[in-house]
Amino acid sequence: MTRALTGVVAVVMLAGGAAHFLQADQFVPLVPSFLPAGPVIAVTGVLQLAIGFAALWPGTRRLAGLAFAALCLAYLPLHLWDFVRPDPMFAPVGAALVRVVVQLLFIGAGWQLARRTALPARSS
Repeated sequence: MTRALTGVVAVVMLAGGAAHFLQADQFVPLVPSFLPAGPVIAVTGVLQLAIGFAALWPGTRRLAGLAFAALCLAYLPLHLWDFVRPDPMFAPVGAALVRVVVQLLFIGAGWQLARRTALPARSS
């Protein structure tokens, strides 16, 4: 199970992080208008890549799981915003609902990865 969770976190974060740079224009509508879209997209892309790589390294896997859960939790309001915004990113409403459910599953996956990954051994 830990391998599957590691794979989910790594693939989602590495693919998402790469997409932030290769298809940055696709993310602009997701950034609230009061924030500078370019820097926000770049910073979140770097953060996602870092989490993805950290998931692959046993010594940082637990932290990666927690970071993945936290980032997905931070993204959740953006997905909920889709239900009330005048120009939803995910239409019809069913698509927005699927997005929210997937986000909740991602939060759970990150949390489970952190719980299932042993703390690194301390040297004396």
